[in-house]
Order: sequence, then structure tokens, then C-alpha cells
Amino acid sequence: MRMNVCVKISVFVCFHFVVHIANAQHYTPDSQEKDSITLFFVGDVMQHYPQIEGAKDPAGNYGYTACFQYIRPYLTKSDYVFANLETTLSDRNFSGYPRFCAPWQLARDLQFCGVDLLTTNNNHCCDKGAKGIKETIHFLDSLHILHTGTFTDTTTWLMETPLYIRHGKFKLGVLSYTYGTNGIPVTGGQVVSIIDTLIMKRQITKARLDSATNIIVFLHWGEEYANRQNEEQETLAAFLHEQGADIVIGSHPHVVQPLEYTLEGQDTCGITVYSLGNFISNQRKRYTNGGICVELHLVQNNGKTHYRMSYLSCYVFRNHENERLRYYIVPEPDAPALLGSRDSLLYTRFFQDTDDILQGRAAKYSDD
Repeated sequence: MRMNVCVKISVFVCFHFVVHIANAQHYTPDSQEKDSITLFFVGDVMQHYPQIEGAKDPAGNYGYTACFQYIRPYLTKSDYVFANLETTLSDRNFSGYPRFCAPWQLARDLQFCGVDLLTTNNNHCCDKGAKGIKETIHFLDSLHILHTGTFTDTTTWLMETPLYIRHGKFKLGVLSYTYGTNGIPVTGGQVVSIIDTLIMKRQITKARLDSATNIIVFLHWGEEYANRQNEEQETLAAFLHEQGADIVIGSHPHVVQPLEYTLEGQDTCGITVYSLGNFISNQRKRYTNGGICVELHLVQNNGKTHYRMSYLSCYVFRNHENERLRYYIVPEPDAPALLGSRDSLLYTRFFQDTDDILQGRAAKYSDD
């Protein structure tokens, strides 16, 4: 489905400039001296029904730490890790496509493995109606996981947008928008942050007035399964950078799309990642069976931010264990040792496809 830049937000309100600062778990008083920060962005967290069944143990308990065990060492090296939660959460009545609802333990184990902030607005956020949005927010708040994109009411939306993260000399303003909700209406006075250029401009301006050093915009956009961005994505990304957003991160296509630095003369002034692809899913067609993680290292020098971007390709390996499918995110550097000949043709092709799409526009991830 193509994203429409002029989609109107589902709730019309007066725009008030209200400051809200997130008490992020990494923030400590001595971090005031830090002039660098490392951000890590991962893609779509999907929950098709076989994944839900695979996460259930014989006693009926749900757990996902095994899924993330190989990617966890990479996540925990960064200061903040961001992901797109493309499912609702609950403690019962779980379901996969087309109306996603996953066990709340998914969020718990994402947090354990290093994820700090989840965007919740996408085309599946209304899959379970107002109750689904309310329960998802409830479980994330109970776990003290930062989140943005869906809100229980207009007041909360106004107070918590942008979401701010403080870290040393950095004050990050975080915004998130989706092209739509699959035609499912937003009800119960709730708010889903929708792509609307007028509101986006106002919220970016608000972040700048609130002295945000950097503005991150997450976008659920583009065409599913297209491994190149379309003209509308390019136009919207350019618009956001012009307004003052320096980091634009995309999701929704379920495949990797190109990334690029934003330049101002000879200087790098930001980045755009058109699509990270899938972080975890049951999709198996070519290009969908994995995604990239993007590491972004920011350094402040004389009030100016310098950017260094790298990417880590990850393959989703499915394995039959005890009459159920188990899912594992396998980073490219670890694939030969972990998988050997198992799926070797598939993961080798996925990693090569990803390199071909990205065309060397960013370095590959390195521990150095």
C-alpha cells in the first residue's frame, strides 16, 4: 500500500507547546559530561501465529529470550535501542495475521535483551480496537519501557509528544508517524500519530524550541516488499530534514531499502534509512527473511553533531524443535559458526541481497 503524505490525523485538536521529558533508564547524573551517544535501530517486530506457538513452553508459559540470544550482545553495547512493535499486546486471545495480538512477555524479553524504546503506531496498531491500544500501553508502562506513537487520550498525546531522552550533552526528541491503520478507525478518544505534514512540522518546531539537540522521526511508510524507496518517501524525508529532523528511520515494507547520509555542502547533517526490514517474523520469501540493524554514533563538537553510521545484517533462522518452530535472529558475523550448512544458501543470499541494496552507502558493523 502506498503511503499518502497528506493523510489527515484522526483527532483534531489545538496544538499546545507542553514539555515532557522521559526519565530514560540509562540517564545518570555523571552522564552530563558525555559528548557522544550510540543509537541502535532494529526493524519490525512481527508476531505471526507460529511464532506465538513457538514461544510457548510445555507448561503454557511464553518466553522469547531464546529468539534474541544471538543479537543481544550487539544490542547491549549501545546506549539506546529502538524497535517497531508491529503487534498489539495482551495476556490472552492471541492471534497472528491479519489481526495481530501477542503475549506481553514479548515486550518483557525485548527489554531484557536491550531494547529501550518501542514505536507502537503502524498499520496493525488498531488490530484489536481501542482495547488493544489500551492494553499495549498498559503492559509497556508496567514494564517501564519507553514508547511513542499511540496514546490513550489527546492530553497524553500533547504532553508526551515529542518524547525526550536526555543523555549527557544530548537531548533527543523522538517522533513517530504511520501512513494509516488498515482502515480500522481510532476510537475511544485515543490518538494514533498519523502522517500529516502540518502536524509534523509543528511537532518538529516544538522539539527545536524545547532545545532538542537531535530529532529522530520514525515513519511507517512505503510499499510493502519493494526493496527501493518510492518518490513519496523521498519527498517526505526531504521535507522532514528541511524542518530540522536529522534522523529519519523507516519501517513497513518488510524488506531492506536503501539508506543515505544527508549532506549540507560537504558536511553530514543527518541520515535517512528508508526501511530496516524485519527484525523478527515468520515471513520466508526472498528479502523478507531478515533485516538490518543500524548503529548510529553521534559526537558533539562545538555545538555541532557528527554522524557515523554502520549496518548489521540479520537473518531469521527457523528451527523445528520438540514439534514446534523456534525462531532465532542470527547476525551476519555469527551465521557461519552458529548455522554452518543449515540454511546456508538462504542466509548467504539474504546477506548478499542486502549488500546489493545498500550499495556501500554505509560501513558494515564492526566491533572496533
